[in-house]
Parts: sequence; structure tokens; C-alpha cells
Amino acid sequence: MVFGATADASVWKAKNTWDERWENNYRAWVTRYWNEEFFMDEKKPLYYKFEHDCADAVYAMRLIFAYEHRLPFVMSNPSKKGKFISNRSTRWDKLPESKRVRKFMDYVANVGSTVSLKKDTYPVAMSDIKPGDVYVAPGVHSYTIVDITDAGVAEVVYSTTPKAARFLDRIESFPFYVPEDMKNFSDGYRRFIQPQNMTKAIKDQPGYSIEQFTIAKSVKQNYVRFTDILSSALGKRKETASEKSLRLMIALCQYANDRSVYVYDALWYLQKIRKGGRQCMNRFEYDSYSTPSRDRRLKAFFNAIGEHHVKTKGQSPNSQAQQWTNTLFSQTDPTPAQKKQINNFCMVQMSLGENYFMPLRELRKNIFAGTVSSNPNAPLEYRWGIVPKPYQSSCKTY
Repeated sequence: MVFGATADASVWKAKNTWDERWENNYRAWVTRYWNEEFFMDEKKPLYYKFEHDCADAVYAMRLIFAYEHRLPFVMSNPSKKGKFISNRSTRWDKLPESKRVRKFMDYVANVGSTVSLKKDTYPVAMSDIKPGDVYVAPGVHSYTIVDITDAGVAEVVYSTTPKAARFLDRIESFPFYVPEDMKNFSDGYRRFIQPQNMTKAIKDQPGYSIEQFTIAKSVKQNYVRFTDILSSALGKRKETASEKSLRLMIALCQYANDRSVYVYDALWYLQKIRKGGRQCMNRFEYDSYSTPSRDRRLKAFFNAIGEHHVKTKGQSPNSQAQQWTNTLFSQTDPTPAQKKQINNFCMVQMSLGENYFMPLRELRKNIFAGTVSSNPNAPLEYRWGIVPKPYQSSCKTY
């Protein structure tokens, strides 16, 4: 690895070396300090209003801890195979240290992504997941595990798109993803590679395990079954029916809202090609921006939560989560108070950057009515099933 020429001009000088003791310190720091307000605290001018998306926040977390504790930070260079980016860079050597660090954070945010994260992390065993570990869905999303409840449920902190100075989000639920890359093991629950191990093979990293992929395959990528096994592996006690209902509803809300990113990206790209005089996406574009598998998973998740609701109905009749699920799956029209309660818990944002929302119950009805379109050529109203009929495209479908 070739870094800067002079240590004095580096972003910061590392005086310590990553080892298990520092990893444990890092885990404690993440649990204590990595929260929603981290980048919006005026008392931390170095980090205040740092612009980030999901991957930027993950990289920044590791980078900031390394800087504050004089540890090295190293990541793969996404544009130069076999090369690395590190705190020893001399790119900003004429600036004072605080400005060098901020410039370095911005630079890492510009070059890093959920795709590069898969090269800088490796999968671990389910029972070994700890604060500071991350969930990576390359090209899609990433999350940081900041704590684990006694019932074995991960608390995660994450950002979203588009890149902006914003508060982070925090939820007590597993990310709505199940490891699926059975060939390269590039997604799933992962841990940062220590700088001194960057040139080692992924399978030679300490604690490396593909257990989560084996289990994901055995349950056929079923999110509910996978997270049941995961919570059992991590928990100090058994999760109650009420707790499970709550985490499933949180995950459902999260996954439904994640869909807005894909719809937004497709509509933005469609607008771009139409400005160039082309009305329809080609086969490659269609495959890149359509959402059939994602929409099938969302429908399946509604079904899975409905099945759990039927099995546990009456066990915790007064719990908040039970009331939400009662409203969500009720065959009769809920009362205004019931609608208000579930809408306060979750509304689905249909387009990023716009105050345009849909009740979760309405989305469920539209999905099962078959009016929600996966076609990336479809207008926004058809993508979410607001128009009560299937979309008929004049463009070719693939």
C-alpha cells in the first residue's frame, strides 16, 4: 500500500493500531455516541451539517472514531483496483488539521458507496453481530447496528438519499433485507476490515463466517423466519409476541418507504431520457429501474405479518403494535381514530423531496388489488396504485 510521502502532512497521524481492544472501544463509542443528532450538533463544528447518504454515514462513523482516537482509517479506492485511500493522504497538507479532516470526510463521501462498502467489510456469524457492525445491500442501502436489545433485536441508525445535511434515523428493528448473494457473499451483516488486514483475503479476516447466507437460503429468503433465527441467536431472552409485532411493523414501514427511492430514481431517469427525445426505456434501463421482485417481496411481507397477526391475535390486545396490525388487516373500514393512530406511526412517502404520502393500509389494498405498477415507464400515480386500474404502457415491456 502506497500512501502519503510525509506523515506530518497527512490528514492525521495515527499513533495506535486496531486490535480487539480498540474494536471493543469502538463498539462502546458507537452505542454511546452514534445517534440521530450526531451531524446536527452545533457543539461539534467539525462534523456539523456534514452532508451524507446511507453509505457516507457508515464510512464517517468509522472515520471519525479513528480520527478521534488516532487510529488509521483505510478504505479501498473504488476507482483504482488494488489501491487504497487513507488518513495518510497529503491532498490537503496546507490546511489546518480540522479542515483536513472535514475535507477528507467529504472526499470519502464522494467516492464511497454501498458498492464500495462490500470491499471494506466482511460477513460475520449471526451470534457474533455487535454494535459497530453494518448491514450492506450493495447498490441499495446500508445500516449501522448501534445496540442489541435483550430480546435480540438490533437497533439501527442510518441515513438515506439524496445526500444532505440531516438528522440520522434510528429504529429498533432489523433492516428489511435478507442476505442473498450466495456466490460472492457481498451483502448481509458485516464488519469493517482492519487497516493492517486490507490486503488479506476476505475469508481470512478474523470472525469471517457465511453462516447467515446458509440460513437465509434454508428459509428461502423469508424475512420473518430469518429474523426469528437472528433474534434467537442474539437475544438474552425470548422475544414476546408484542415485541415481534412491533419490530415487524417497523420493518414493514421502513421497507415500504424504501420503495420511494426506487420510484424516484426511475422517474428522474425517465425525465432525463425524455428531455433527450426518447420516450421509453430500453431493455437494460427497464431491468435496472423496474421493481417486480421488490414488489413481490413487499406483498409477501404483508402476508407474513398478516399470518403472524392471526396467530398472535388476542395475546397482547392492548399493545400499540397489535392495534396497528388490527387496523392494517381489518376487513371493515377502521374508525377515524384508528386510521389516525396507524397513520401517525407510518405514512409512505411516494416521492423523495415532496410532501406526498400514502397510508400504509392504502398501499396494502393497492398491492393486493394489483394496481401497483413495477413498470419504470409508469407515472407516479400508477407506480403506487392510486389510479384504480392496472397500468397499460405504450412502451415495450421486458
